[in-house]
Amino acid sequence: MLKKTVSDSLAKNQCKKYLENLGFENLHPARGNSCDLIGYKNNQQYFFEIKYSSKSHGDFFGCVMFTELFQALSNKKNYFFVICRGNMKNLDNWFYQIFTVEQFFEFCTLTTPICHYRLIVESNGNLKRANIGKKSVMATEKMILDIWKKFREWKPK
Repeated sequence: MLKKTVSDSLAKNQCKKYLENLGFENLHPARGNSCDLIGYKNNQQYFFEIKYSSKSHGDFFGCVMFTELFQALSNKKNYFFVICRGNMKNLDNWFYQIFTVEQFFEFCTLTTPICHYRLIVESNGNLKRANIGKKSVMATEKMILDIWKKFREWKPK
């Protein structure tokens, strides 16, 4: 049985509308940046990372990439995390909460470093490795061991 993939594209569109209602303008996808949306208010640029829950109630949880955290820390005054949930196109049926970087960090824990993987399924069923992007680097044994060693220094025993 195939697992249903939950897309956050509706959430990004809904957050865009929500942020426009708050006075942000020219909101657009932040391709190539470590956030989901970029917008402007009073001639100032803002970055928004959207964290969406498909659950209708209950706790929020998820992952935050190091690239997002670095971008947030590098732009503390104009980077925001937006948590949201909803499943209809009516903005009134959605829940939103905007967090500054400092506020969002109060809810973050470092559990383990991660790597991304991507497998291409060819028409004959064979699997192949995806092309590596310009900003990506293949994980190596040395890299993992080095990161793990550093991570173990930070993690409480």
